[in-house]
Order: sequence, then C-alpha cells, then structure tokens
Amino acid sequence: MNGEITQEKRGDVPALADRFGRFHELVGYWADLRPEAPALVEPGHTITYGALDGLVDDTAKALAQAGLRHNDRILIVAENSTSAIVLVTAANRLGACCSILNARMTASEIRSIAAFAEPRMITFPLVDPSLSNAAGALAEEFGAEPLITSDAFGTIKACPAAEAAPNDPAETPGDELGLIMFTSGTTGTPKGVMLTNRTLLTQGEAQVINRELTPEDSIYLVSPIAHAIGLSSNVMSAYASGARLHVTPRFNVAELVELIAAGEVTMMVAVPQLYTRILEHIAAHNLDMSDCKLRVGASGGAPLDPALKARVKEVMGVTLSNGYGATEFVPVTRVPIGMEAASNVVGLPSPGVEVRIVDEDGHEVPQGESGEIWARGPFCMTGYFRNPEETAKVMKADGWLATGDLGEIRPDGMLAIVGRKKEIIIRSGFNVYPTDVESALTAHDSVMEAAVVGRSVPGNEEVVAFVTAAPGQTIDTAALSEFARNSLTAYKVPSEIIIIDKMPIGPTGKIQKALLKDTL
Repeated sequence: MNGEITQEKRGDVPALADRFGRFHELVGYWADLRPEAPALVEPGHTITYGALDGLVDDTAKALAQAGLRHNDRILIVAENSTSAIVLVTAANRLGACCSILNARMTASEIRSIAAFAEPRMITFPLVDPSLSNAAGALAEEFGAEPLITSDAFGTIKACPAAEAAPNDPAETPGDELGLIMFTSGTTGTPKGVMLTNRTLLTQGEAQVINRELTPEDSIYLVSPIAHAIGLSSNVMSAYASGARLHVTPRFNVAELVELIAAGEVTMMVAVPQLYTRILEHIAAHNLDMSDCKLRVGASGGAPLDPALKARVKEVMGVTLSNGYGATEFVPVTRVPIGMEAASNVVGLPSPGVEVRIVDEDGHEVPQGESGEIWARGPFCMTGYFRNPEETAKVMKADGWLATGDLGEIRPDGMLAIVGRKKEIIIRSGFNVYPTDVESALTAHDSVMEAAVVGRSVPGNEEVVAFVTAAPGQTIDTAALSEFARNSLTAYKVPSEIIIIDKMPIGPTGKIQKALLKDTL
C-alpha cells in the first residue's frame, strides 16, 4: 500500500464511504500504515497516528464507563485542541453522535441548546489555562468532573450521564448520525444540521481530491471545529489524507506566519480577512517568506478581493482559491487550484454535485440570470434535528437544498455569488446586493475592508457602508463615494460611508454585519 486512499488517486480502491463505516476508522488505518507519522501538532508537542489511535481508544473506554452508548448524543464544548479532536474521534468510535459547541459561547446559550438537543452527556475538553480557560470555566459552572487525564492532551471533564433517548438506529454505521452541528443560539428553535457518517467521510475525501492532499501535507487549523470549515475542511481532510494538523486553542497570527515562513504549512482554509492580517504582519516585521511552502491557500465565507489575491501571490507565492459551501452542504463548488477568478466567483461544482439557479417559484432561470442557488449531491445534510418546519423550508423535492444564497452561472460554467436573500437591500424598488458595493469600495487603494448593510428610512431603505483604512492610508469619504459612483449604478452608491478602526469579527472570522447594523 502506498498511503493513497482516495478513489481518484487509486482507481482500484472504492470511495472512503464504501470502505469505512465511521470517520474514526481513518485514524486506525493510518496508525496501521504509518504509525510514526505526525497526526496532531501543538506548540512543542506532536502526537503520531499510532499514539492518536491509542488515545482515542482510552478515551472511548472512559466515555463508555461514564455511560455513553451507541447512538447517544454527546455535547462537546470546546476550543481547538488535541483534547477536543481526541474526544470527537472517541465518541465516533463508540457510535455516538457529536455536537460541538464553541467554548466562547455563554452558559445560557449552551443550556438552551442542551435543553433542546437532550444529550446523554455534556463534556468539556480543557486546554492549558495559560492559553485559555474558556472550557474550564464552563466546566466549573456546569459541575463537570474529570473524565480522563492524559499527559498527551490534559484533562477532559464531563457531566454525569443523563436520561436521554438515543437516536434512531440505522441499517449501517455509515447511515448513522455522526454529527449534529448547531447553527443558532438562544432565539427560536435551534437549527441542528444532521450529518451521517457517510456524509462526513465523503466530505473529507472531497477535500482531499479538490486540493490534491497527500500524507506529506501539513494543515493549519484556523477555524473552530465547532464550525463546518474547521471540522470538514480541516480535521476530516487530515484524517482522509493522513496529513498532519497544526492545532492551537487561540489563534495567533505571529505563530501562524512563523510556521508558514519556515515551510511548515502547506494548506490552510480561512476567510479573506485572515489573509489580510497575515500580509499586515509580514509587512510590519519585514519577514522573509522565501522558504514558504504554502501550496493550497483556500478562501471562503466572503468575496475574495482580486487585490488581496494578487498580494498573497506576490508575497507567499500561492494563488488563493475561493470556494462555496454551507454547514448544510459542503463543499458545493471550488475554484480549481491556481485558476484566476473574479472576487465573487466560487468555482465549479464539486464531483457528484449539481447546482441550479431558480426563481421565487423554484423554476430554473436562463443561464446568466441571477436567482437562488439550489444544490444536490452527497454532501447534503439529512435535515435539521427535531425541526421539520425549518427542514421543509430548505429541503426540496428530489434531494435539492435551497441555500438561501443568490448566484448566477457564468458562461464558463463557474458559479458567482451575488448575495443572500436576507441581505438584499431594496432601495427605491431596486435590489442592491451588498457584495457589489463592497467590491467597488475595496477596489480603492485607501480601503482595506468594507461591509455594507441596509438602513430603514421612511418608505425606503438606504445603503450604508462601513470601511477600514489600508495600512498607511487615510480615507476621504467624499472621494471614495465619487470613486464608487464610477462603477456603481446610482441607487447602489452608499448614502453614508462610515470609517471604523476595525471590523467586528465572529468566531469563524466573518464580519458580523448584525453588530454593525445595530450601531445605526
């Protein structure tokens, strides 16, 4: 065996989801094949695949002794850490269904989701308190006790097992629910995206194929594993390829740049704003990037500014590739590695994925016209947990998922994002897509970032833009407005441009437009 386990790499080998029942089996596979290969890397500490397999076994036994059973639901409140990844994998080894919540959530948010999800167990993988005590503080508040302690990853705490009905049994392990990922907090009925083990395996394999990953790759985990990018695009792709995964509880741009400069990172997936921070750090410290070996710089979650893309190529020698997906369905599309594309172009459908653009009635529109993006394929959720009303809104006949995003298919077959339904600003009866305005503003040399929202006024809605200045630049709002007017239809030009020091950034790195709108 040569270590290549994807079908496209070895034509005689079936797809991962046909070879393995659950994703934890991938760890055992690499432990048998390459036991001394690094799996998880934290500052000053590396765990091999052989050691990881043993840690997963020990933790699975501790979970079983504490009362976790096959098809039980387990809530994991965590930051990115070895302990969290071991715990997720161990629960999967028992056949349990994980829900991962970011440890930066409040206790009330966690209690709200727990009351809805009714997990058998709530757990808290701790990290070095000098780095973060978020999970530790919550563990204390919930009265959790030590479940297992290891020299390799520290302590995992757990609340006593509660009475809870397990998930319904499935015909095969692949059809069992491996993950319920919650996408909302305390308001309304939580949306818990249900993903089977088969889907998780298929997502991991798709990332390997799209990004040509091998066991020699080194992935830096930026996004929280409580979100789709962190789990599917990073952890699952590392497991599927046998690559090593760099993990840290609290993101540190200096640490990341140091690893990139040393050639220790070959792939990373992040929102565009993070690449901006990387470039700022490199420039501020005049760092030498000649040893950079970053091969895959993937971007998602926001339009990819061509100027940013050009600067990353110049400084780090990698062409950023944009992509598109959602917690409910990832990946939908990817821009092929090395291909140049416009800022809002997110690529071709992933293997096995179909994309269509529809009008308000669900009818397909002619090519080149915009409408809602529907997707169908092997990466789709089975629905929202205990939420048939919300499921019915997005799951359409014949397996189509209505994404709520607006797009169009370009003549070359590439998908372009033009906005989200709920983000459309209706000004004087005309639809304004924020991404159009943001792209026009960031094209100006003085602007680093732009975020556009709507503001209600009597009988109408205004376009308001928040902007941050590029390093060493000063923004003249009047000149910027005139600049935007050269590329935007009059009704799209912002009524007001507001300069701020920095954008409010959420846990996944996206700009939190709701917070900006609240300031109006």
